[in-house]
Amino acid sequence: MDLMNDRQQGLDYALPNDENPAEPPRLWAIHLVFPDARTAEYLVAGLPLAARLVRALAEKAHGAPISAGVAAGVWTPSQRCLDECRRLSGESPLRLGKDAAPERDAFVVDAGEELVNLVRKVREELGERAPSLRVGTFSQAASLDRTLREANRLLLLATAKSQDGLFSRTFNRPISRSITRFLIRFAWIEPLHATAGTALIAVAMLAALLGLPAHGAVIGAVLFQAASIFDGVDGEIARATFRTSPAGARLDSLIDAATNLAFVAGLSANLWLRGDTSASAAGVAGLALLMAGLLQIGRRAQRQGEPINFEAVKVHLRRKPTRRWLVDILIWLTMRDFIAFTAALLAVIGRVIWVPYIFLGFAVCWFAAITVILARTAPRS
Repeated sequence: MDLMNDRQQGLDYALPNDENPAEPPRLWAIHLVFPDARTAEYLVAGLPLAARLVRALAEKAHGAPISAGVAAGVWTPSQRCLDECRRLSGESPLRLGKDAAPERDAFVVDAGEELVNLVRKVREELGERAPSLRVGTFSQAASLDRTLREANRLLLLATAKSQDGLFSRTFNRPISRSITRFLIRFAWIEPLHATAGTALIAVAMLAALLGLPAHGAVIGAVLFQAASIFDGVDGEIARATFRTSPAGARLDSLIDAATNLAFVAGLSANLWLRGDTSASAAGVAGLALLMAGLLQIGRRAQRQGEPINFEAVKVHLRRKPTRRWLVDILIWLTMRDFIAFTAALLAVIGRVIWVPYIFLGFAVCWFAAITVILARTAPRS
């Protein structure tokens, strides 16, 4: 059966009115056809394929009605699929399942071809980070299953952030992505749940540092590394399922900052309880410098009416084209992912007392850089 018509290849479904070009464009209805119900409900990076393709079409539909059905069998959409399709359909009226017959003169869009186009677009955005994929057609069942699996893998890879540090890319992200792959199978999981998970790990870390003087430093450092890994999950879920929000980003940044401060403060307290007063004092001094630098950033942001930006130093330094490689190395060495791993490694091998001194050295450099950069970039009256 030929499921396509002569308008299938159109990429923009808002067509001009030929009779009166001055009038708003006429919106043609779109009908999305899946091979069967299983394909429509298949979870691709945490979303039913139907919901993911409805969103892709809604971005190009300019409010035109969208319907979706299957070529073989009967499709009664699950509640999860219905909820996600409604959430992602934007301003487009939506009809799904057995009652969603295509409107007269509607664009008929093949779901397989639409998914292949989406996968290719994401792969181009990933560039060199994209694995070698074999994006095929949907002419055979084997090709269909392979393409769905490859789409799931590729879209999860795309949830990483471009500003990830070197250690995060090679170690933290593969682990956090595996956790995300498991969690997004459940319809009730949202980014907020993962953010709460990071906060709970941070609470357990602080409890270990303060409540277990003998072994708390090792346990706390390992939990700090666990929090650093798990911290990536909420963002991955949000980006994979289109649930990013400014409020969620602010909450995530707040918990990150609180976790970092809690580790340094808790480790300093743990060392003091163990009698390592010099190391404890180094940790407190580094903590004071860190907070002083953050206070400077916060005051600048408040005066300019902008959100607090803890990445000010990195952004400024990366504007300098000279010795970019050296700047990148210095930034990677001072990022939380590397510091958390280093702290955990030193704790496990019995050298946790080095951590406060290393942190103090980084804090001195960071505070000096913050002070100089903010002074140079201060708005002139």
